[in-house]
Amino acid sequence: MLFCEICGHEIVGKPGRSLVEGATLIVCQQCSSIGTRLPSFSDRPRRPMIAPSHTHAPIERLPKAVEESDLIEEYSRVIKEGREKLGISQQDLAFKAKEKLTVIQKIEIGKMLPTMRLSKELEHILRVRLLVPREELDLPSPPRKASPPPVVTLGDVALVKHKQDIDE
Repeated sequence: MLFCEICGHEIVGKPGRSLVEGATLIVCQQCSSIGTRLPSFSDRPRRPMIAPSHTHAPIERLPKAVEESDLIEEYSRVIKEGREKLGISQQDLAFKAKEKLTVIQKIEIGKMLPTMRLSKELEHILRVRLLVPREELDLPSPPRKASPPPVVTLGDVALVKHKQDIDE
């Protein structure tokens, strides 16, 4: 389902393309006279599709329990004390967590929040608890969006002059 980028109405039939002040827009039949008419989608010669030569690694999803967890407020103190309790340096912790030293330093002084993956890794290495379920923190879960916001089209913003208005 396509919508005209000038008037915002649903395009019934074949959409057109127009060049309006340097921008290529998908327009309906009524608005196709505005600007310079460009060849439609089917009029253009098609290039053969080339399959990608490499495949992307699958996205690593965290368990739902981890996704619905939050970081404790005193994470920097807990990480620093856990590291000192084990007697390891920041550099050793960074090596074990497969992270840069500067990231560990910034996390320990509280300038940076660890990612969920790094939080789980630090929990495992330091044997501390950094993530707690949202229910334990007594925080409301984020509200769900009821409906998407209304779409603003070019026709809502710009004043369109039709040829018949100019002649009068």
